[in-house]
Amino acid sequence: MSQSQHYKFQAEQAKRLARQVTDSAVRERLLEMAGEYGRYAELMEARERPREPAFG
Repeated sequence: MSQSQHYKFQAEQAKRLARQVTDSAVRERLLEMAGEYGRYAELMEARERPREPAFG
């Protein structure tokens, strides 16, 4: 599992848990965490992509 896949999985897990909890403060924090994990996934995807050679 790549790092980006790992963070996507964590984001989905946090969203799933947020749908299940009844405490609004916990739900809000889980959704914040899901957003953070999603951003990490995007950063990791950018790092994992092959770079194109620069032409000067």
